[in-house]
Amino acid sequence: MQPKVNLDVMRSFAIGLVVLDHVLLAQKVAVVGRWEPAWIGVAGVYMFFVHTCLVLMWSLERKPHTLDFYIRRGFRIYPLVLVALLFAVVLRAPVGGSPNDFFVAIHPDLQTILSNGTLTQNLFDRDNILGVLWSLPLEVDMYLLLPVLFFFVRRNFTLWPLLLFWALAAGLSFRMLEDGNQFATVIPCFLPGVMAYVLFRRVRPRAPGWLFPGFLLLLTVLFMMWPSVGASWPLCLALGIGLPFFHPINFGLVARVSHEIAKYSYGIYLSHPFALVFGFYVLAGRSLWMQLGVTIVAIAVLSVAAYHLLEKPMINLGAKLAAKAEKRYEQKHLDAYL
Repeated sequence: MQPKVNLDVMRSFAIGLVVLDHVLLAQKVAVVGRWEPAWIGVAGVYMFFVHTCLVLMWSLERKPHTLDFYIRRGFRIYPLVLVALLFAVVLRAPVGGSPNDFFVAIHPDLQTILSNGTLTQNLFDRDNILGVLWSLPLEVDMYLLLPVLFFFVRRNFTLWPLLLFWALAAGLSFRMLEDGNQFATVIPCFLPGVMAYVLFRRVRPRAPGWLFPGFLLLLTVLFMMWPSVGASWPLCLALGIGLPFFHPINFGLVARVSHEIAKYSYGIYLSHPFALVFGFYVLAGRSLWMQLGVTIVAIAVLSVAAYHLLEKPMINLGAKLAAKAEKRYEQKHLDAYL
């Protein structure tokens, strides 16, 4: 059973943490109590990693063809990235900042533009033209590992090898925290998504669905008490193992709202820095309510437009091209056999 409602709630919760983080940083809120806002959004990104791994394992299950997988992911990820980068570079938009200096415009050289456009800036140590792009190269790196994990799991559909792999990856990552190898340090964040995939086939949900949002909130609070890259590993492990034990949420309004937010979440992730520029940078000095209102409207308009004008058409195009490539691949092997 695939509890789509719970996954939509999880994705909506994660993107909400990212946006909340950046709203606070745009308001120059450095500390909330004992919490640093920058880590709130990072917790949301780590939840995305678990979610992405899980749904892509289901995707590979439906179509266990590696070429199909890479074509679809390419057309899902890159078009909106390229358009966002185009706007950021041409308009010199201040969307490349960090928690310490939020509204910053990056003036990139050609190598920085190319590395951002290919989502390889982590390999070449280049600045993120769009600040939120720091997480996508890690996802792209994960795509290289995921089909291998899928075919391994299909042959050995048990949890313990994944737990062993997670422990080894966490131990290795702990030793590499200061080496700058970002992908190595997030492998323990991706693996729990694979664990969730296994557990959804092996366990029955026991916890009521209405507790699931509280579970997400509890994990976030625990992470924020000791925020660090290392603390993300048990956060993701608990999320991946715990997710299959919850019944689907059966509140209709929650299902509808979370579905809409989840559908546009990728557009929200890449467009909300531009919305924050409209709301808090251009309107600096105006009332907070006006800034928030403009920001919310801008996020809605930009993300909905991005989905219907670019994301969805490119997803459909990727599916068509993947189907053609798979057909040619099968025909080629059939001809070779005959």
